[in-house]
Amino acid sequence: MSQQSTLVGAPLGPTMFRLAIPGVVGALLFSLPALIEASFLKNSGADALAAVALVYPLIILAAMFSAGAIGGAVSGLTARAIGAGDDREASAVLVCAVLISFAGGLLMWFLVVKFGPLLYHYASDSISVVEAAKRYAGYLFPAITIYWLFNMLCSVLRGTGDMVRPALTAAVLLLSYTGLAWLIIPGAASLDEAMKLAAVAMAGSYLIALAMAIWCIARRGQRVRFDLAAFRWQTLFRILRQGLLAASQSVMTIMYALVTTVLFSRFGTDWLAGFGLAVRLELIMVPVIFGIGSSLIAIVGAHVGAGYREKAISIAWRGVLINAALVGVVGLLFSLFPGSWCGLVGSDANVIANCNHSLRIIAPSYVFFALGLGCYFGSQGLNTLKFPVLGAFLRLAVVATGLWWVTAATSVNTALYLVVSAVVIYGLFVAVSLKLGPWRR
Repeated sequence: MSQQSTLVGAPLGPTMFRLAIPGVVGALLFSLPALIEASFLKNSGADALAAVALVYPLIILAAMFSAGAIGGAVSGLTARAIGAGDDREASAVLVCAVLISFAGGLLMWFLVVKFGPLLYHYASDSISVVEAAKRYAGYLFPAITIYWLFNMLCSVLRGTGDMVRPALTAAVLLLSYTGLAWLIIPGAASLDEAMKLAAVAMAGSYLIALAMAIWCIARRGQRVRFDLAAFRWQTLFRILRQGLLAASQSVMTIMYALVTTVLFSRFGTDWLAGFGLAVRLELIMVPVIFGIGSSLIAIVGAHVGAGYREKAISIAWRGVLINAALVGVVGLLFSLFPGSWCGLVGSDANVIANCNHSLRIIAPSYVFFALGLGCYFGSQGLNTLKFPVLGAFLRLAVVATGLWWVTAATSVNTALYLVVSAVVIYGLFVAVSLKLGPWRR
């Protein structure tokens, strides 16, 4: 046994601020390569952008699993081990995280190669776009194991309370991708070559970022060491049990996005595009929630590991309320001034108008979205994920009812308020269930 985590007993405000700032910055940096990729591919034509868009949800799913769901379980278990002063258990978590990364990455590579073309054909009628998507995925997904490993190592670091080095690895990812893409993508002579070079640039940046993450783990003074002798089956099963439960929420999040896309496609292309631009604001706020939430996992998990569960619950509630308050204020501001976002990301007048209308209605509900997601991160530290996952299912179920009764003749406002009600139910259900259940003090 070693000394327990320095996070235990530390003042909450300064500690959360110290951890959350690099956490938010790192999450934002991590999300930028996919956005920058579009700027390098725009000269290759619309088919190139469309092909990457078809594959992008699969990359997002890999990130949700390796950084958010199973990665969150890894962070939570690492934090609890460090909080208890059990460096041997923390090392076992690291070994299991590496093994899961290889298994998860190889499985995802196989599934994308086997079933990805079915998704591309379903989503697009263009043969050239489908073939380009297959080529892009064919070059990128052999490197998806590297992506998993990079994310899982960063999750271990965050579990120790180190948010700075994961942010630095995200900066390395962004800089290396930008440099590689600038060097090789503009020289593409055809669509096929553009797809190959774009995938190679992304995979190369994964490899460079992984090297940085390995250096951070292997550096002198790091409490968590990679030691195969520390492997424990019990630790592996704990990670998988909590991680796969969290992964089910990630799957439901993807399904929720697909259902809302289908619903608003019934009102025409302009409404689908306008609603899509409005929803992107929510996606931009996720890195902020993740940055605060990952710091919450470390602090709460450390207190649980040290045996201070009551204090951990108190800290979790305060962190959740901070999260909800910050995002709630942002949502209220964009509800009052939607043009500050829609005018920035839109070009067509009708699409911008529909985006403005969507934000006026749905943006105030972001506080409930942050409430539920904040409870999810707190639950990663407290190992109480059942209720956040059930809340995500309720959100999906409420919106999915619209598949039966929302038609082109239905008022758009009705569909928007359906989305709002689903988010409100999600946030309130998760918070109330935890308050009356496992987070009851």
